[in-house]
Amino acid sequence: MNTYYIVRHGKTIWNQEHRTQGQKDSPLTEKAKQDIVLLRERLKNLNIDLIYSSDLKRAHETANLLELGLDIHLEKGFREIDFGVWEGMTIDLIKSNYSELYENWKENPEETTFIGGENMTKAMERIQKTFWNIDQMHSGKNILIVCHAMVIKLMLIHFLEAPMNKMFNIHQGNLALNKIKTENKEPKILSINDMSHLED
Repeated sequence: MNTYYIVRHGKTIWNQEHRTQGQKDSPLTEKAKQDIVLLRERLKNLNIDLIYSSDLKRAHETANLLELGLDIHLEKGFREIDFGVWEGMTIDLIKSNYSELYENWKENPEETTFIGGENMTKAMERIQKTFWNIDQMHSGKNILIVCHAMVIKLMLIHFLEAPMNKMFNIHQGNLALNKIKTENKEPKILSINDMSHLED
């Protein structure tokens, strides 16, 4: 059995501007750095044994700022979805310029391939593979994963065996904490989008 604490990275400038980030990066806000200290206080009593992080800067910078005294294993498999030409755009601009693709993504995400980017089904496969490979390597560990909103939503959909379009019913705030236990490749979701450590 392993216990996972899965965290979304801190808020970035592009998050603040409601821009699609994907695999492009944007700096953490100063407020995010203050909030990471609050998350650190929450995590330091959880006896974390291992840290895995997406190798995108906003995620591994969040992991570093947690200062838990552990090596951080960078994992490409936990990168955010590659949204291709949408990256850097606001949702309003995407709806205006790519309305058909946007509607298809909302209704049938498993059939969506982003222009210049990633296919959603293949993204789901890489995320699942990465998670279960880590799970097979460890036993009885408390494992912190720092990654991205869409990655976490796809993990949760996988654990729930729910249709992919149900990911739009799951909220993941910046620095939200999700707790999962696994035993014999069976996941149990203990909490989702826990933000009680943040002041606001």
